[in-house]
Amino acid sequence: MSQVFGTPRNPAHTVVRKDRYGRPISVDLRTAEAHTVLFTGPPGLGKSVELDRAEALTKRQGWIGIRVDASPTEPLENRIARSITDNFRTYRRHFGVLAAWRLKKTARDLGQRPRSRQNGAEIRVMPVPFVQGVGKTQWEAGGDNAGKTLNDLATQLSELAAKRKPPEPVMLIVDNIDVASEADLATLTQLSVHLEQLRQPVFLITAGGELAASRLMAASGGVGRIATGVTSRMDIREVGPLTDSELRPALTQPLETAKIAYQPEAIDQLVRAANGDPTRLRRLAETALPLAVQAGGVSVDVAKAATAQVNDQSRVLYEAAWDNCSKTEQELLAKVAAHGAHGLALPDGAGLASLGRWQELDADRRKLVAAGMLRESGGRLAIGDPGLQAWVGTRVGHSAAHLGIAPLTAPAPAVTVESARPTTGHQATNRDVRKVTFHLKN
Repeated sequence: MSQVFGTPRNPAHTVVRKDRYGRPISVDLRTAEAHTVLFTGPPGLGKSVELDRAEALTKRQGWIGIRVDASPTEPLENRIARSITDNFRTYRRHFGVLAAWRLKKTARDLGQRPRSRQNGAEIRVMPVPFVQGVGKTQWEAGGDNAGKTLNDLATQLSELAAKRKPPEPVMLIVDNIDVASEADLATLTQLSVHLEQLRQPVFLITAGGELAASRLMAASGGVGRIATGVTSRMDIREVGPLTDSELRPALTQPLETAKIAYQPEAIDQLVRAANGDPTRLRRLAETALPLAVQAGGVSVDVAKAATAQVNDQSRVLYEAAWDNCSKTEQELLAKVAAHGAHGLALPDGAGLASLGRWQELDADRRKLVAAGMLRESGGRLAIGDPGLQAWVGTRVGHSAAHLGIAPLTAPAPAVTVESARPTTGHQATNRDVRKVTFHLKN
């Protein structure tokens, strides 16, 4: 039903994200405060969407933007080189033929290490009466002919951008650095420092999970040999869970545009079930929509049926995630789930110290937060996905009835949906209803 809610990367309603100071985090709404902008946050909360907005900004303004995804198996230089080669015509139109060819040559040399050449000769004495003369060429790696780096590319891009009147920004956009190799992370830290030193309008815009900054610091102190304070020179913007007031228009505005009726209580139900996660909200909304079309609008019963169906469909994902956890990670998940939706107090409260072995569990906590299974907020640790919260509770033997979720072993219930007929894009009332019964599959 993307015609109503749009697509994940191009939603019908765009949420303006803000930081804790009330400032927008998108680079098209707030200028970068450093030459490197790092978006961090749990998976599925919209980091790639922020990079989409940065890329769209370059296209609107006619700037140069080079976007790639990091890979655990292919060096970052190779991906950037391929992107430049694939878009050569764009650079030729923008910078001219000669400059574009020089840029393409630099891209082609990225990551390559040409070797210095030494000529010589040797004489080999063979069994009498043969004497054999052999020419010899010896290659040595390194030297002044070493291949180009991303720093060299950035310098060339800055020179080209400076020749434009007025000078134009250039954006190197790198997504998914969570899977990047240690060598690529070291390359990015070197590039970040180089951009700061250039003081030209060339920017690195990148995104990664909760541990991205820590991994970059480790890489900068290791392979990169850069002070671990590299992240202090970055503009780090957190992409966290959305508030209910931010999520609600993502449902109501598309529904009103499509003239689909809804009850405010039903919207509240879906927003609570999403718990700040725009990806989960989309699943809930698109699951609710066909039920609402048949029932005459989005009612509370439609919202409950959609929530139950999404949770039911997600069980295989929950089980896979659980099975991929270590025993201590499963233990931590179970303890957090046992404290319900409000979660468990962090050490400065009464909470985690009572768990025992807290130092051993701390590494597991960080991994689970980075994976998006746990969420830290307001001094508490909680499971971010209400469906996972209920599933873990049931898995470890705790009743989830207070959350309105049937045990996994129970048969799927027949859900009776009561809803108003659609009004003209406005809220439905509880009057003039009809009943439709849906059977949710296990």
